[in-house]
Amino acid sequence: MSGVHRVLSFMMQGALALYRLTGPLGLVGLLGLPGAVIAQDTPALRVTATVQAPTEVRVGATVRLELEVLTSTWFTQPPMLPPLDIPGVLVTPPQGEGELVRDSFDGVSYSGVRYTYVLSPTAAGVIHVPALPVTAKVGPGGPVASGTSKPVSFSVLPQTAGAGQAVAAQKMTVTQDFSIAPDPVVVGGRITRSVTQRAEGVQAMLLPAVVLPDLPGFKRYPREPEVTPLDDGRGGFIGGQRIDRADYVAQTAGTFRLPPLTVRWRDGATGAPAKSELPGREFTVAPAPAVTPPFSLSEDLAQLRHGLRWVIPRAWLAWGAGLLAVIVSLWLTWPVWQRLARALRVRAEKAAATRRASEAWHWRAWRHEARRQTPTLGAFYRWLRVASGARDLRAAVAPSGQDSRQTAAAVLRGAYGTPGPTAAWRSMLWRASIHWRQRWRRCQAPARVHALADDLNPAHAERTVTAHDAQGSQ
Repeated sequence: MSGVHRVLSFMMQGALALYRLTGPLGLVGLLGLPGAVIAQDTPALRVTATVQAPTEVRVGATVRLELEVLTSTWFTQPPMLPPLDIPGVLVTPPQGEGELVRDSFDGVSYSGVRYTYVLSPTAAGVIHVPALPVTAKVGPGGPVASGTSKPVSFSVLPQTAGAGQAVAAQKMTVTQDFSIAPDPVVVGGRITRSVTQRAEGVQAMLLPAVVLPDLPGFKRYPREPEVTPLDDGRGGFIGGQRIDRADYVAQTAGTFRLPPLTVRWRDGATGAPAKSELPGREFTVAPAPAVTPPFSLSEDLAQLRHGLRWVIPRAWLAWGAGLLAVIVSLWLTWPVWQRLARALRVRAEKAAATRRASEAWHWRAWRHEARRQTPTLGAFYRWLRVASGARDLRAAVAPSGQDSRQTAAAVLRGAYGTPGPTAAWRSMLWRASIHWRQRWRRCQAPARVHALADDLNPAHAERTVTAHDAQGSQ
């Protein structure tokens, strides 16, 4: 226990000594230190763009644009790089991870990442790289910092005379390979010639195609080229690779020679023309061997036919004759069947149109619409027009009495007036439409033979007068 007391007394003495040295204001400052650190301004990023190019840059060469993003603290998230689009230049953005760099400016240590853009000029002139803005989250709390590089430029010279469209490469390797099936070659066999170009500092898509010419006595089948970018395993650009292949199928026997090939390119540093020679190769094509089947086809066929007798029952002959007669009669009367089919189709279409235009069809549509409780009344108004001949609800129920007119007014207020529950007025409309349909169908029923005419029937005359009065009041 005495040891514990000694430790506690030592800690108390240290705290008192610190209080005497700093005072109350110093203690408050120590307590408020985290807030003061957080309140500092977010440090800006140092963004630098540098062009790594040979002394003379010519069309087709590759130029590296290195973009360094540095901060005096640390990155909480990787920097957001801007897209780069330069007219007359094929730009490949950074691939994979960047390279870690450290530097010091005015006594302040900076650390960051270096990214590499690969630029391949396609036209001569002065290439201007614009300022590149970069943002990143840095430091404690992850505030967003930003910075912008300075614009840079470089000149691109045209290709030298006689270079043509040769590609400019730092290092170029051209190899070829032959694949033979079968070996030795016979008529019908195949020879595959492959030419591989590996160029450092050149985009794979800029490597020219190697023309594999035709060869007399062979049928040439070119393949699609294989274009592959080369990297250092971390996404860093190294160069490109292109493989051109062609299959040669032997058509005749004899001795043939595939011609040599020349692949021209230019030194990326000096622009001097260079070339790679691929030797040809001679092949001897032998005639295709005669294939002897392990058995005789003629003897097998003779054995299959031996002892075979066809016995056709008479019933089959009768059924066959009847089927033939039916086919002949159908063929002779085919135009009649076609006209009959067209007439039936027309009648079916007319019947379907009549059914879709009937009151029963529209009534079923309105019934489905009422059950779904949709906010629209399209099916109801279509049925109303067919059932009553009126275009609106007020005119349709005008001859039906005061109760029907009040119900129609309540439905219209619920549907188009003050917003309210949809189920109330739709249920009211559905129940009322059932009674209206019954009344309208009785009115539209054909009159009996012994019944009086409408203008002579007192009940019909009174209903007509009431309908006219109701429409006049509206």
